[in-house]
This record gives sequence, C-alpha cells and structure tokens, in this order.
Amino acid sequence: MLRVCYAEEKDRDFIRWTGNLLRGFIDAGRIGVVRQRDRPDLMLASIWRPHKFPDGLPVALVSNENWQLYPPHFRLRRYQAVIGVCPPPQYYWGDGPEGPLPFIQYPYEAVHFNEPIAALFAQREARLQVPKTGFCCFVVSNTVGNMAQRRLEIFQRVDAWQRVDSAGAQLNNTGYRAPRGVAFLDWIARYRFMICLENSQAPGYVTEKALQASLAGAVPIYEGGGLAQFNREALVDAAAPDFLAELQRLEADAAEYERRRRLELYVRRPSLQDFEARFAALLLD
Repeated sequence: MLRVCYAEEKDRDFIRWTGNLLRGFIDAGRIGVVRQRDRPDLMLASIWRPHKFPDGLPVALVSNENWQLYPPHFRLRRYQAVIGVCPPPQYYWGDGPEGPLPFIQYPYEAVHFNEPIAALFAQREARLQVPKTGFCCFVVSNTVGNMAQRRLEIFQRVDAWQRVDSAGAQLNNTGYRAPRGVAFLDWIARYRFMICLENSQAPGYVTEKALQASLAGAVPIYEGGGLAQFNREALVDAAAPDFLAELQRLEADAAEYERRRRLELYVRRPSLQDFEARFAALLLD
C-alpha cells in the first residue's frame, strides 16, 4: 500500500476532491491516506500555495487550474509526479533527469462532485424531467482569468434580451447564492440554459462548468478549451458571432430545444481510466 499524506492537512476542499480522484485506489487498498507524522511514502501538494519538500519524502503536485493562470511555485522536475487537467508548458519543467516527463492528466469534471461521475450520468434522466421555470442562469464568484471579463459581457448581452438569474458573487440579481454540491445540479435543472464559460483559455483546459449544466438538463452557453471534446449541437457556442441569434432560435423552437438539451455533451464521456493507468505506472507498480 502507498501511504499518502497532504502538504496542507487543513485544506478540506483539496483533500475532498483529490480523495475522489484516488477513490479507486483507496477502495482497492492500494493507497492509504495518513498524516505527515505517520511516515508516508508520498506527499500531495496543491498548486494554490508554496509548500516544503521534506527530506526523503517524494512530492506530487496536483492542479485543477490553468497553469498560466496559476503557475507552479517550484520547477516541476522537483516532483515525483505532476497531476493536472491540462499539460503544463515546457518552460515550467526546468532542468532535471532525462526521460519522459512525469505528467498525469485527469478530467477534473469527473471528481468535482462527491458522487461518482457514472452516478451523475445515471441521474441525468430524472433531472431532464424537472419542469423548466426559468430561462437562463449564471453563477460566477471571481474575476480571475483572461476570460473573466468576457463571461460578464456574455451575461450582459443575454440579460439585455431576456433576464438571466445570476446567483454568484458577480452581478448577483437574485438576492441569494446558488447551492453547492449535487444540490447545485437540482437548482440548475429549473433553467433552460446556463452561461458557463471557462475562466481562461489553454489547450486541454476543461473544467466542470459545461458538464454540470448538461447533467442538470440545461443547454450550456459555453466558450473554452472543451469544444474539441464536446458535441457542438449539445451547446451554444458563445464564441460564435451569431450566438445570441442561435439562442433566440432555440427559444422559439421548443421541439429543437428539447432535442438538443437531451444530447450527450461529450463525444467520449469523462473517465478516470487513463489517469489511473498512468498513476499506477508512475507511482504504484
């Protein structure tokens, strides 16, 4: 068994979703989570803050962000493995041993919620049956990233045509905050559309934003790095010059809207299979 500890033992959110990431190994008894004082074999460190490199203890860095937006604090070749949603730029690696770079990619959308991704897909049919009482929703709570301003602009363009309910910290017009966790999907399910642009653009950078709209039975209004992985008919591309006209056409054609919201968002559903094989090869086998 590989004994894993955390660099930040009080970062409950990081521990929660990385626990989801490693769940298959934990359930199979191949990984055990221990405290730093309990002689671990590997430390997991977050991209969010600097950390120490304890003597004799390998460290794996884990990121769920765009590397250019949240760059690493140390050269990546110092790590036993680097785990991220998209490949880090070559210049972050620095000097180090020859050979393949120890990078492992994973789909963050598969671990964002505490329920397994397969269970969320199984629940989708029930959420597709929820009556649509609202037109469109928008939930953004920060302005970090090179697309942060564009997200607000897209909201303002759509809201100028028809009211959009904003239930995040930014441009809030509901007087409340949207719920978190799986309850968030139930809240989204009341709406026909959801504005869910990524916070930034980078090759391969895809988060949970569009998927959570689709899982809830709403059509995502999306822009970001996921377009190569998505079924274009299952969303409205906010980067298209005529996106608002497309939105208006779907509002006017109930049958076409219904057909498109039921389509699978992903060409290939997110899976941890590739991540687990690479992780096992680098750190377990």
